[in-house]
Order: sequence, then structure tokens, then C-alpha cells
Amino acid sequence: MEKALKLALLAVALRIIVAPFFAHIWDVATIQETMFYTLSGENVYKLVYALSEKVQESTGLQTLFYEGYAYLPHLIPIIFPFYALYLLIGGDPRPIKGVEGSLAISLYYEVNFHMSKDIFLFLSIVKLPMIIADSLIVYILYRTGYGKAAAIYALSPYSIFITGMWGMFDSIVALCLLLTLIFLNRQKHALAGLLYGFSLVKIYAAILLPAILAYLLRRGKRQLIMFLAGFTVSQAPTLLFALLDFKSMLYSVLLVHIFRQPSGLTPLRVLNLAENVEVSIAVGMAHAAVSMLVYTALLYVLVKHRVDMWNAFTILLLYFLAFSKVVHEQYYLSLYPLMLLKDEGRARVLEALFLVYGAVNVGVFLLAPVALFIVDYRYVKLHSSIVYSDLGLLVVNVVGPMLMFAVSVTAFMVIVKILLNSLRSSLTLSRQ
Repeated sequence: MEKALKLALLAVALRIIVAPFFAHIWDVATIQETMFYTLSGENVYKLVYALSEKVQESTGLQTLFYEGYAYLPHLIPIIFPFYALYLLIGGDPRPIKGVEGSLAISLYYEVNFHMSKDIFLFLSIVKLPMIIADSLIVYILYRTGYGKAAAIYALSPYSIFITGMWGMFDSIVALCLLLTLIFLNRQKHALAGLLYGFSLVKIYAAILLPAILAYLLRRGKRQLIMFLAGFTVSQAPTLLFALLDFKSMLYSVLLVHIFRQPSGLTPLRVLNLAENVEVSIAVGMAHAAVSMLVYTALLYVLVKHRVDMWNAFTILLLYFLAFSKVVHEQYYLSLYPLMLLKDEGRARVLEALFLVYGAVNVGVFLLAPVALFIVDYRYVKLHSSIVYSDLGLLVVNVVGPMLMFAVSVTAFMVIVKILLNSLRSSLTLSRQ
């Protein structure tokens, strides 16, 4: 057996071992509900929009949305065959169950869940597409001459944490972006367009499109047309759902991200503590303006100096991690393979940063599948009063947010420094 395949299988094994016992319940429940309602013939975007309307009616806030399935539809055909396999085996269609009404809207409401006996089988199977994506990344890296990067990725605690434990699908985005670059390099522009289109299942990948189009315009009209042809084919699912219910899709996929509250590794999260709404809005608008100026300047420099696509992707994704108002733990995974090829040392620094933040932020909640299966949820709910005691509220609402704000500021400075170093080295390389 060749070494590349052995390493890829090792990556699968390491993730399969932890997959049944850990999960970010809200994210995996979102996938569960999406698959369940798709099987029932329902439009998931219409359901999410209806829930958003209920949230807005109950709160009076028209910019507050239910955070359900907020992605392009490409994930559905990828995961659905595995969900069908799980049902064929005899699994419970909804092993993650809400105790009180609709599923919870925050990690603080984990006590609203309980698990059926099939939860471990469900987690093992529904995570397989993400695990396979990780193994393909390892295999591709090794076969393209980056054996060390492949080994680091295969054994990466961060990758295992996001894919095997959390159950998020950013590894699929990472695989699509890696293949996009490979196919662009091999002059297979239609395939590049197709794979890039699938990467947009996480909408943040859209920031790469202007750089790709500028690159292809320099290559010639035929190359651009072939890329756009592949890209158009990839968006057939998007077009289908848009034709079914454009308003619901617009609200669920786009507006939810535009109006989403700051969270994750961003200094803007401090706005969540502000009691003055006008100040929060003003700061948010100023941040949006500065971010757009920085993005425009970066694009101008990258295009003017004809920075190669590998470095352009890296720089723009670093920009996103630095300036997005939402920077969750899993977002770095789409950049991680590219960073390993460009700068292994800094890639590992960012890996440690996002892994430590993730472990502190949600680490204990990833144990929820086992804990909520073993412990009766009423017992958990009784003792959750500790969390909502005066001391608990002080930690949750004051100490925790201030600590996370300090971590976020540190992360911002580290990412910006790496971004500037990457830009400087890329410009030096382009002048040679």
C-alpha cells in the first residue's frame, strides 16, 4: 500500500475514533434537521425563514434571525446519501431531540436536548463526508510532493477537533479550494470553476472570486469562459432553491450573515456587552467601511503585482479571519492546508490559537452527546441553576466575555502580522 494512502487512512482512523462521542450539538442538530426535512420534501430555507419570523415577532428585532441552515444548498446532496445509509441501517431519523419546543438557539441551552440510543451511530455516519474530505486533503498533499504537510494535517489536533469532534464541514470547503488551485494550475478551468462553486457552501469563500476572475482575464477569454461555465453548473442547486422560494433563501443564506451579531475570535465581540444600541451600530458601520477599504486595497495590490493564486488565496483568507465580524473556530480549517504549504511555522501558530480558543470556548459542550445520553436531562436542568446563579451569571456575562475579548484582540494582532508578512513575501516573489 502506497504511503499516501496509508497516511490518508490514518487520518480517517483518528477522526472515526472520536466521531461517535463528541459533537457541537447545535451544528450537528442543524444538519440532522436539514436532512430530515429534505427527506420529507420540505424546503429547509422556508422552514428557517418561518422560524426567523417567529424570533423577530417575539423580540421585536427585525435584524435578529434564527440561526439554522444558513448555507448554500450544496451540502445537502453531499451529506444526504450518508443520512439515507443511516436510515437504511435502521437509525432514528432524529436522534438529537429537543425537550422544550424548538431546538435551542444557544450553547447555553444544551439542557434542552436529549439523545436517543442511535446518537453514536448517527454521529459516526453523518460526519463521514467531512472525514473523507480531510483524508483526501492528506492524500492530495502527499501525492503533490508535500509529504510533511500531509503528515501534519493528518495528525493535526485542530483538524481532528473540527472534523472528528465538532462535526463541522469546513474540511469540504478546504478540499474544494485546494482542488480549485490545483485545477487552475493545470489549466483545467471548468473543473476549477465547478469546485470553487461548491466551496461557496461557506459564503466567506466568495471573497476569493474577484481575484480569480482578474487572474483568468489575464490568461484569456477562453479560460475565463470555461471557468464560468463550470461555476454556473455548480450553482444549479442554488438556482433551483432560489426559484422555489427566493425570499426565504435570501434571508436564510445572506441576510442572516449580514445582520449577525459579532462572535468568535474578533475584537468586535465587545459590542455585545454595550448597552447603547446606537454606539454598537456606529462602530459596526465604521468597521464595515474600514474592512471594505482594506479588502479593496488588498485586491488592488494582488492584481496589480500579479501575485499567484496560491498566495492570493492565502492572503485573502487571512484578511477574512482578521476583519470578519464573525470568526468561529472552524473557519481557519479552509486556510490551514494552504498555510502549511506556504509557511508551516505560522500555520502551526494559527492552529494552536484556534484550537486553544475552541477548547476553551466550547470544549466541554462537545461532550454533550455522551453526557445527555447518560444523564437524565431533568437532572442536568436542575443543576443548571448553578450556571444561572449570581456567580454563574457574573462568569458568563462579564468575566468570560472580557477574557474572550482579550484573546480576540491578541488573535487579531497575530493574524494581521502574519497577513502583512505573507503579503510582503508574495510581493517580493512576484517581482523576481
